[in-house]
Amino acid sequence: MTTKLNKLIINPEFEDLLAFKSEEEKLEHDAQMISYRVLSAVEKLCDEKKIKKKDLAQLTGTSKSYITQLFNGSKSVNTYIMAKFENIFDATFDVRMKLNEESYDQFISKQMSADLFTKKHIATDEGSWYFCYSKNIAKLNKVSELETESEQKQIAA
Repeated sequence: MTTKLNKLIINPEFEDLLAFKSEEEKLEHDAQMISYRVLSAVEKLCDEKKIKKKDLAQLTGTSKSYITQLFNGSKSVNTYIMAKFENIFDATFDVRMKLNEESYDQFISKQMSADLFTKKHIATDEGSWYFCYSKNIAKLNKVSELETESEQKQIAA
């Protein structure tokens, strides 16, 4: 017998290796994954701005060993250090939460305006926007970006 885990078939002989032994162990793992997502964003900004880990330590007022412990996973990110990162980079962490079983289409539809889905059109100070949806792509087009008048009428319908 095999077990499905997120559409991945796992041989029962290896199932114990991938299972959490307790709820506490699972929560610790989840917390570490959140920390890694935050640090991934910080690392991208460091790469863009050519900031080394020792410079990041100095900018945050922490030690290089603390920054190393964050990035190697032996310490978890907390909101205080996240606030320091925001101040250093003059940036904001964008926190979103979605249900794991939720499909991408369902998630996107909740993020976009209800008016957009019911009217398929939004008028803003920048102009009129039309919602274009196909099975794999949902996007907004500004009226001026649509190629032809017939395309504008087709989308507006």
